[in-house]
Amino acid sequence: MAKIYYDAETTLSDLESSVIGVIGYGNQGRAQALNLRDSGLSVRVGTRDNSRSAAIAVRDGFSKKSIEEVAANCDVLAILVPDESIKEVYENEIQPYLTSHRTFVFAHGFAIHHKTVHLPSDADIILVAPTGPGHQLRNLYLEGKGLPALVAVEQDGTGRAFEKCLAYAKALGCTKSGAIETTFKEETVIDLFCEQAVLCGGLPELIKASFDTLVESGYQPELAYISCLKEVKLIADLLFERGIDGMRLAISNTAKFGSALSGPEIVDERTKHHLRRILSRIEQGDFARTFLKDPKTLSGTVSELFVSESHSKLARVGRSLQRQLKF
Repeated sequence: MAKIYYDAETTLSDLESSVIGVIGYGNQGRAQALNLRDSGLSVRVGTRDNSRSAAIAVRDGFSKKSIEEVAANCDVLAILVPDESIKEVYENEIQPYLTSHRTFVFAHGFAIHHKTVHLPSDADIILVAPTGPGHQLRNLYLEGKGLPALVAVEQDGTGRAFEKCLAYAKALGCTKSGAIETTFKEETVIDLFCEQAVLCGGLPELIKASFDTLVESGYQPELAYISCLKEVKLIADLLFERGIDGMRLAISNTAKFGSALSGPEIVDERTKHHLRRILSRIEQGDFARTFLKDPKTLSGTVSELFVSESHSKLARVGRSLQRQLKF
């Protein structure tokens, strides 16, 4: 059974005398910095000069500070830049300026699990991974609620790493819902697998294939778009709130019977074979090596995909409906 920690079991005391440096002020960095500050902790934000994120940080009330300055003057460093940038940022803008023991916080285990950076042997290395995007983390905090988080310790240099980990999760508001104990490896593998197999890979491809099947068979693209894409939110909300069983109780009898009949046809042993292959690619490090090998080429490949999708019939119909139906 998963071990889950809540507000009543946690305290901020292990961080109350620390200065926390947030490196990176994007989606996750901004939300975390604001939540930490609003929880009463001392927070510094490190950004590159003249960057868009630097201007936003200043607008949010943080002093303008470079990454190097924050690295040299903070007790805790939350490194919240993209996975592929962590190695360069750490080696060039953080490591040369470290003056003493540090606690390093990550929101994703990728860089540590795949050893793209090598941190001091006496450091505390902790993971606090909110289970959603930054804007959701921030909005729930402002509502007095919390977004669940995954927490882990990779290295305990002080003997207090896990306590700091829970304190950080509490300051983000996550222990209001629950902080689930895991490992860097487990968080990394599951996160990558679910992104690729379900959330960002499998689901969009199923939507596109279903839309194309209807349109190629002569059905109105607008109706195909609404049914195959827009109505996903209705089911996603039910799944989020009630789970699969609860979702099935809330749908029509035709939907129940159809799902029982057709679901196993789509996701059969061949599909499971592909899923196992995807998981193996992640577990063996093949995905990480490919991802990190040539960022420019990968960026170009992703850009080509986005351009192709933006010109697809599915995208054109969606943009038209957005204007006409005011979604």
